[in-house]
This record gives sequence, C-alpha cells and structure tokens, in this order.
Amino acid sequence: MSKGKIIVAMSGGVDSAVTAGLLMEEGYEVIGVNLRTWEYEVPACDTTKKSCCSPEDIRDARDVGLSLNIPFYVIKMEKLFQEKVIDRFVSDYKEGKTPNPCVECNTFVKFGALFDKASALGIDKIATGHYARIVEVDGRYAVANAEDMNKNQAYYLYGLSQENLKNTVFPLGGMTKPEVREIARRMGLPVAEKAESQEICFIPENDYRKFLAKKNIDFTPGAFTLQNGQVIGHHTGKENFTIGQRKGLGVSWKSPLYVISIQDDGTVVLGEEKQTFVESFIVEDLNLQAWAPALGKEETECRVQVRYRSKPIRAKVVREGDLVRVFPIEEVKGVAPGQSAVFYPVNETYLLAGGIIRKGSVVTYERSDLTVLEDSNVGASVSP
Repeated sequence: MSKGKIIVAMSGGVDSAVTAGLLMEEGYEVIGVNLRTWEYEVPACDTTKKSCCSPEDIRDARDVGLSLNIPFYVIKMEKLFQEKVIDRFVSDYKEGKTPNPCVECNTFVKFGALFDKASALGIDKIATGHYARIVEVDGRYAVANAEDMNKNQAYYLYGLSQENLKNTVFPLGGMTKPEVREIARRMGLPVAEKAESQEICFIPENDYRKFLAKKNIDFTPGAFTLQNGQVIGHHTGKENFTIGQRKGLGVSWKSPLYVISIQDDGTVVLGEEKQTFVESFIVEDLNLQAWAPALGKEETECRVQVRYRSKPIRAKVVREGDLVRVFPIEEVKGVAPGQSAVFYPVNETYLLAGGIIRKGSVVTYERSDLTVLEDSNVGASVSP
C-alpha cells in the first residue's frame, strides 16, 4: 500500500539519490525535484570543481530519476536564492560579519520555498539527503544529530519551522557514508561513486574574495591595530578578513596575530591567540525547536556550537525574547558575528534552538592560564 506522495530534493549526488531509492522501497510515491538556484559559471568541461548545483549535477539528478523510473522536475529558484543567500552573503562581508550561506539556503530555499511548491501541488511531505534525524520532545519537533558524526548536518538545519519538521523525512540520519554508497551500488544508481560537494555552491573556486571582487563591491581599506589602538599596518579591504583568521594578514609581528574584531570604518583589530577567547556573546534571530516559546529569562546551562566543525561547549545562557545571552563555561575562541550558533541540552543530541551571532556582542578577554585549543576551522565559512 502506498504511503502517499513525497517530494525528494535531488541535488545530483549520491545522498539524495539513495534517499529517493529508499523511500520508494518504503512504499512512497516519489517525485524528484532539482532546485536551480543560480547561473553556474564554471565551464562544463572543468571536472576539477566539486561544487553542487552545476549543469552536470542537474543531469546526474535527471539520470537518477530515469534509473528509478520516477517523475523528475527542475524548479527555478534563482531569484529567491539571489535575495536570501547571495545578497545576504555579500552584505554580511560588507558589514564585517562572517556569513553562513548554507543555513540561509536550507531555511529559505531547500525547505521554506520547496514546501510552498509542494503545498501548491497538494503534497505534504518532502525529503532530503541530509545527515540528521528528527525527534519529538514534549510535543515539539527538533533536529537531532546523525548517527555518523563525521557527516552530521544538524547545525545547518536549526532554521526549520515546526511545520517543516513535522513533514520532513531524513532517511540517512541513522547511516554512515560508506553504508549509503553501498546501498547506491545495490540499487545500481549512476552516482554511486560520485565525489562529494566540498565548496559553497556559488563559489566553486572556494575563494570568496574573488567572488566579492566580481560583484564590484566597494572594499573598505583601513588600518590594522592592536587592542590598545596601536597601528601596525594597513590593508585594502576589511571584507577580506574574518574573525579568528590568522593566515594571510600580511603583518609581521613578534608573535602570530589573529583577527579579533572588524570595525565599520575599516579598522581590523588584531591580537595574540590568548586574546581571541570569548567571555560572552549574544545570539539573535532565534528559531526555537525543542525549546518551548513560553520559556525565557531564566539562566540555563546547555551546550552551544558556534561553527560547523567545532565541538559544542558548555555555557550558561539566558533567553530574552528572540535572543540569547551566552556565557561560556568551557573555552571557546574566534566567535564570529554573522555565523550561526546552535544550542543543545547538556546531555542530549537534539537542538533546542539556533540563531545568528550578533555583531558587537562578542566580548573577548585575555587570560594567561588558558589552554590553547586547536581548531583549523576558526573563521571559516564552510558548507556541508
């Protein structure tokens, strides 16, 4: 007996292909769709680029649809993607923030707009190849970590609404990547051995500075200073830097320097590593998942994750409306305004909520007794 219709967002990769195949085996009537989000600029013959949403990816998704004998459609969403993702990406760098385009894409395009399209067709459910799970906690839905923490993508999914979560299926949440590839081989899918996407889709060269230059934005030159105001150099644009960045500063100093803050006038404040540790910060634009809307203004201990590849750290938090004040208990450094922060209960793996780190709210301090933490992703904008 059919479980009804379900739309599967098919990117052309192995994960979404297996998602479609598994749901067919479960009895769903699967309809495959590919979301065309932007005009891909890399020549079709260039096979060295590992970015999603290219013409080759669309053809791969279509070929999977043919292999599974399911309907397949391409939905044009360039205008929405430009507005919600690319324009936000550019404006965040202009404002001295570090954007997180994959969060915006998931929230507004892959789920928000796709659900609108599905509803127009009378279809309630959608599915994607994300590595995450959905759980119900005290009557509310929440994204939970995947079984395979090397692939876990819960961080990128905090923006989903309760209605989204109620009607979304993540078949890969309990699987590892090798298991998914083995299923693809069993199903005879043409993308079983396809390499993974590793870059932001609209920046296939993985160089956001070149992308910003192509947009002909007005870069804001300024001075490099220390926290005491001492000028130690100059740069050609604050948009070229992110909080926590160490390499590529072009400044010689007696010890390695890191970006501490980026000011509106172009000033980029630098400091030693011990000066990048954070005492407190604010998260705004909060989207609640397992957290009940009625709760607030009481201090709570939870875990907070401030970058995709970082480990959640324990913190005291206070909810105030649609923002959270965060006071880390464990050490955390390089907290970047514009990036997302997600919250977990102390001993659970589901999301309480998530939001954006507010510019101007990050308070750093110097402590000589702090243990230096190794984190190669500080200041990086990464995609799943």
